Amino acid sequence: MGISIYYTAERSYPLTDEENKLIEAIVKKYDEGKKFKKGEDFCVYEYDSEEPEVIFNGSTGLPMSFNPMNTVKACLYWVDCLTEIRNIVKDANWSVNMDDTELEWDEEEGWQLPME
Repeated sequence: MGISIYYTAERSYPLTDEENKLIEAIVKKYDEGKKFKKGEDFCVYEYDSEEPEVIFNGSTGLPMSFNPMNTVKACLYWVDCLTEIRNIVKDANWSVNMDDTELEWDEEEGWQLPME
């Protein structure tokens, strides 16, 4: 059984060309820079014109390991990626979950795992 991070951003107009370029560069940087071999690359779903308010969404499976810290490190790595993307698309309504756990947004620190 795996653990995944799910992310969605909604607003009334689609991503601009500039936002798309910046997001693609961020995703490429993190995909190329990851140090863990298992798990998935950062996945962004295709834009669906049937749900035009969903401007960005996807999911990324975390690597499972005998050492749970490896999974936590991968989670924090992808959360950093999502923080950079969230800082590009600030005016959207965001939802980021690790399976059933909603992550919290902090203006100074970015996406955070809940403390409780």
